[in-house]
Amino acid sequence: MKSLRYIALLLPLLLAACGYGFGEQNHFVLKPEYRKLAIAGVQNPTTLTWLEPRIRKLLKDEFTNRGEVTWTDNRHEADAWISIRIIKYYRPTTVSGSSDETLQSSAIFDFEATVKSATDDSVLWSSGKISQSWPFYSGEEADADAEVTKLGIRRLADKMSQGY
Repeated sequence: MKSLRYIALLLPLLLAACGYGFGEQNHFVLKPEYRKLAIAGVQNPTTLTWLEPRIRKLLKDEFTNRGEVTWTDNRHEADAWISIRIIKYYRPTTVSGSSDETLQSSAIFDFEATVKSATDDSVLWSSGKISQSWPFYSGEEADADAEVTKLGIRRLADKMSQGY
């Protein structure tokens, strides 16, 4: 019985030593006074007109679901502005298989995000380049586009949530 108490006391310490935490530990990169966001813009140098509205929707949905920020469409009400710059979006194709007849492609989404203060336009956080890819076969382009953009924005949210 006494050994069970020791195990019960040591277990939280062992888990904490392994990096596991209990309860809400908010490691969001933005201080609470900067968590009312507006989207300043999505720079889209591609010819893919669907990409900008998709990124805006995914961005709002992902962060709203995580409960880390609130959104406003009025830039004057925002504490900070987030901008997305799409560096490149492309779908290279390779020939694979023993008879060189299977075409496999990848959707590749390279972008970066910057968050600036609404009061003085100073940079509060920058993601650096984020690159996301998703493999697909002919006829699966729409699914690949949906998946690679969703995973890219999720990766951005993870980066902002974990503070790295």
